[in-house]
Amino acid sequence: MNNLIKKYSYIWIALLLFSGCEQIDPLKEEQYIKQIYIVGASAVVSQFVMPYQSTPSDAYISLATGGSLKIDKDVSVSVVHDDQAIKWYNNKYMIDAPAKYRILEATNYTIPKMSTTIKAGEVYGRVPFSVTTKGLHCDSLYALTFKIDQVSDFQKVVKDSVLILNLNLVNDYSGTYQLNIARSNMIKNNAGVWEKGTTTNLSTTRLLKAVDENTVRLFNEVKAEQRSSYTSHEEYFNAIKKYGVNLSKSADGTFVISPWADLAIVDPGTCKYTDDTFTFVYDYMDGTTRYRIEGTLRK
Repeated sequence: MNNLIKKYSYIWIALLLFSGCEQIDPLKEEQYIKQIYIVGASAVVSQFVMPYQSTPSDAYISLATGGSLKIDKDVSVSVVHDDQAIKWYNNKYMIDAPAKYRILEATNYTIPKMSTTIKAGEVYGRVPFSVTTKGLHCDSLYALTFKIDQVSDFQKVVKDSVLILNLNLVNDYSGTYQLNIARSNMIKNNAGVWEKGTTTNLSTTRLLKAVDENTVRLFNEVKAEQRSSYTSHEEYFNAIKKYGVNLSKSADGTFVISPWADLAIVDPGTCKYTDDTFTFVYDYMDGTTRYRIEGTLRK
């Protein structure tokens, strides 16, 4: 009898404990301090892909709520610029960089409203703006800064609170390509006609840099295109001038080959773009030697 009473007592206790567990669900309660933050600010610098185009390009930053639960009411968030952050970041992290971050001029962007509302049940809100990309230099690092000013509820993140938004300028033809070329030493025959002499096949990867809406720049042949390949910033930028080649889309869809600055292109040849591939030929002078470059760039 005593054993039977003990058995039922254990069952009753177990039922009580199980019933209690069912009534308490910790996941239904907020597990963290509810905070509002700018997405990307924890890394300080965030990149936004921005197309070169004749009309203003659209962009935005995102504001978000932290915590384990979605908010149950609307939260208004206002932001301000904090341009001192660019100076601080450049002095701390960009001392040896070939180009430092620079504030985008106010004439190049429009922000209709420096605030947003994160709706109840949502996680994110956006502050949209537009940028006029015409005239922006491809070798500059343009940026806008944002910091949370006020929130209507909860609290704003204090640490890692400023976002430097860098604009990564691109167009339809920029990006990484596989370069395959035949470089021929050109020799003038007795009739005064240029003919191919020794031909060398070369290949490498190439980063085609957007210059404007319809132009990309590449380094001639297989010349080093990375800053790390040069002993100084001055040498690197001189290499861009010396070896830079522009491919510019014309009205008929073909591309015109021209020097970025100092490369002596004596015959711009032809260039077309089909199925993510440039096919081209051009002649240039290196001192007194004339070379012909024939090849492809496949994206």
